[in-house]
Amino acid sequence: MESHDLERLHARLSALETANRRLGRAVVLLLVVLGSVVWMGQAASKSPKKKAAEPAPVPKVLEAQQFVLKSASGQVLASLGVIDAGPTLRLLGPNGTDRAVVGLDLTGTPRLALMRADGSAAASLVLDKDGAPALDLTAPDATKVRLALGGETPGFGLIDATGAVRLGLALTADGPALTLAGSDKVPRLSLTTIERGPQIVLFDAQGRQRMLFGVRPDQAAIGLYDIKGDVRAGLEVRADNPAFALYGPNGKPLFVKKP
Repeated sequence: MESHDLERLHARLSALETANRRLGRAVVLLLVVLGSVVWMGQAASKSPKKKAAEPAPVPKVLEAQQFVLKSASGQVLASLGVIDAGPTLRLLGPNGTDRAVVGLDLTGTPRLALMRADGSAAASLVLDKDGAPALDLTAPDATKVRLALGGETPGFGLIDATGAVRLGLALTADGPALTLAGSDKVPRLSLTTIERGPQIVLFDAQGRQRMLFGVRPDQAAIGLYDIKGDVRAGLEVRADNPAFALYGPNGKPLFVKKP
């Protein structure tokens, strides 16, 4: 082989060696890059994933002596708390007065009240100790209607502004009874239907019985009474026979007239 051929071969080998070194460095760099990508991928797969934001836990029990509900402007609209040793829910109107109140009193008896804008009572519903309901409907002039159910004498009443029952209708053990009273709460007239028959009684200003109209199975009668409650005159009809009598203070007949 000629010398110049050796030189060309040596030059090619040197160039090939240089190219191999460059290729080796490129391969090493490529492996490093690929290794980094794989490592980051594995690290990402192993890292915990962020969970979606969970809502704050809601407490199961809230304890307080009072809860107040306000509007956006700060006005109190309702409150729930302990008043007079009993739980009470109050709903307030725009002027801050109570419009509806629901609660229990000291004995645990439930009460419901509805009020007007000025705070005056309009309707109330309560239960007595036996659980019988009583309903009051009150007009702006303080007159009211009362309805009581259950108990020994369920009834209906018309009450004036002073609180006096002026008309009462009750269901007694002997039957229905209607009573009219004056402003002094003294009865003036009563109409009852007892077992023996219906009767009407008129009373004086002191509540004393002064006149009676009654119907019995065997008679119809009218009686007049003195202030002591003793009968002084009587008119009765038995079958077809009328009779009239006058009596003394001791109940002894003074005059008797029969056909």
